[in-house]
Amino acid sequence: MGIASVAARRAETTNPVSIVLEAEQAALSGVEHFRRQTLQMLVTSALRAVLVHKRAEARIERLRQRMTADAQLRRGQIACEMTALEVDMSVDKAPLMPMDNAIARVAAELAGVSESS
Repeated sequence: MGIASVAARRAETTNPVSIVLEAEQAALSGVEHFRRQTLQMLVTSALRAVLVHKRAEARIERLRQRMTADAQLRRGQIACEMTALEVDMSVDKAPLMPMDNAIARVAAELAGVSESS
């Protein structure tokens, strides 16, 4: 019963005890109504939290998979670059020796430590 019905009953009766009991019943009914609403909001919030958590976990997993794939790709590229460097370093250096010697002599001369200075 609502407040309007309590007022209507008050007009009909002169018994104060029945007025108090009706008011108490209306208050308890209101409390029960809000308790149910609160429980419904709690359940809804908990379900939403679980959904958000699952979505976040799925996004993290997709990101981890992409990062792993990118890292594997980069690791393969680095391995190819290392192989190419090893091939380059295995080139016969004998033809380059005269150039290396000339560079060393010029560097020594510029530094003032050559035999001709």
